[in-house]
Amino acid sequence: MTTYRKIIILPAPKCRRSRKVIEYLEAHHIPFTRIDLMSSEGQALAAQYELRASPGILVNGQSINPFDLLIKPACRIDEAAAQALFSDGDQAR
Repeated sequence: MTTYRKIIILPAPKCRRSRKVIEYLEAHHIPFTRIDLMSSEGQALAAQYELRASPGILVNGQSINPFDLLIKPACRIDEAAAQALFSDGDQAR
């Protein structure tokens, strides 16, 4: 059984990277919390974790660089990186 880490995504409005990360999580039924980056809570988290790019990604309380998940220039999710980052346990599906 696959277990997932605590994931918080802080998307920015009209951000293609934000959309791609959220689409990936939803398509793979990976639970996450969405907090809009422009909200007061999102701004507080961005300041606390010194987030410098969108989307802000927090996994188990650790800030993750979104560029570590994306294949450039196509802005596609790197499947292996995403699986390693977002889940604990068996990845057989």
